[in-house]
Amino acid sequence: MEKKLIIFDVDGTVWDSERDVFASFNHTLKTMAGFEITKEQFQTLAGMPLEAMFEKMLPDDKKHLSIEYAKAYRNYYIDEGHFIDETVLFKGVKETIDKFKNDGFHMAVASSKPKRILDKMVSVFNLEGFDYVLGTEESNFKHKPDPEIVNYIINKLNISKEDAVIVGDSKSDILTGKNAGIDTIAVTYGYDKPENLINTNPTFVIDNFFKLEDIIKIKK
Repeated sequence: MEKKLIIFDVDGTVWDSERDVFASFNHTLKTMAGFEITKEQFQTLAGMPLEAMFEKMLPDDKKHLSIEYAKAYRNYYIDEGHFIDETVLFKGVKETIDKFKNDGFHMAVASSKPKRILDKMVSVFNLEGFDYVLGTEESNFKHKPDPEIVNYIINKLNISKEDAVIVGDSKSDILTGKNAGIDTIAVTYGYDKPENLINTNPTFVIDNFFKLEDIIKIKK
């Protein structure tokens, strides 16, 4: 496919953050509610807003406290610096993004994370070339799979929807692209289960980041 704009999800797509996110989520649950969840339970939460993740896992008498749990999580994960304990880029990410930059692509991040943590992580990993780095948490953007954040990027860059594609690892990412009317590429190495991604009928499915170079070419 020939495109001008590539929009990336990041958690589970660009960087492997699952260990830190999972550990921080369980730290919050254990500290505030006295229990933890399993890795399998955590994987069912892929693509959900943080408050909704806590609401789903908390017992009925604590579900109304999900906002407070999310606030505590962000304090531990972001402000106390646990976002980078074990998080690393997936293989091929730095090289591929640098190549796309040199090829002349527009690139952007559309994540469910807050922008303040996204900016830190993009800087830590020395990822250059993004026109926009945006998140839905702590912002006025609606959460994915609402296409608002994607439409904002497309409109700001004045690029037609046929010239844009979104790359993500969750059902929510693929549905966001579909709701925006753009092509979608699902990666199977991230948070969500491959069968969940396949069931959303993405335009392409890949199992490593390098394969993006084979699929996406710059539209002149």
